[in-house]
Amino acid sequence: MSEAADPSGGMNLVTKSASVLQAIAEAGELTVGELAERTGEPASSLYRLLSTLQAIGWVEDGSRRGRTRLGLDFVRLGAKLEAQLDLRELARPELERLHADTGQTSFLCIRRGLRAACIDRIDGLDVQIHNLRLGESMPLGQGAAPRAILAFETPDVIERYLRELPEDELFGPVAKDAGQLRQLLLETASAGVAVAHSDWGQGIGGVGAPIFNHQGAVVGALSISGQTHRVFHSGYDPVAMVKSAATAVSRALGAVSAPDAKVLDAESRAV
Repeated sequence: MSEAADPSGGMNLVTKSASVLQAIAEAGELTVGELAERTGEPASSLYRLLSTLQAIGWVEDGSRRGRTRLGLDFVRLGAKLEAQLDLRELARPELERLHADTGQTSFLCIRRGLRAACIDRIDGLDVQIHNLRLGESMPLGQGAAPRAILAFETPDVIERYLRELPEDELFGPVAKDAGQLRQLLLETASAGVAVAHSDWGQGIGGVGAPIFNHQGAVVGALSISGQTHRVFHSGYDPVAMVKSAATAVSRALGAVSAPDAKVLDAESRAV
């Protein structure tokens, strides 16, 4: 039976690719013959597979003729995944501290396209009110952590968000149009923190603050969320606590200080 007709063919291809990439990563560079010895795959099959992997940038020609090494695109992908794992590990103590000190649900989010994805979360008193589960995402302009990310993103990302997202996802309780959203982003960038009231539902509030890397680029955000009266009227300062936690993570990533806001004057950006 051919691989195309075999329903397991796609998974076999993934498994073979993983085996080849791992072998190259361990050795640095390999010939097809050396790959055949290490993986147990016939050379004819490896030639076809390497051609496909080279076309997508995951492998490239090595330092000598006939040798293959990992491609730049694959190395970059691995670096991005490693950075996310590092961020989660570095942020976890601050996430736990926020949860312990406030009793609220605490989140760690990163940008994925035009949405903010939750990559870590600790449930608080009002766990039943939250929809942003681990691995789920929401539009960048909605919610404390997503808006804290968007406010410090590049102008290109902000414009893409306003231009490409469907209107039913773009606007809501937060802002009724692009002008209001830009103004809200300006206020968020100026304050260095996003304060959300009823973004996700009536009576639900939250605070989110951006996390920066050593280059001053925003790489994520920490936030807490719960019923408004618990978040803002429980005897602690949620804004100061969330900003302090995000700053601690940023410093652990090598950031010296928060960069200047990248959002321009709302009127000059109006469409």
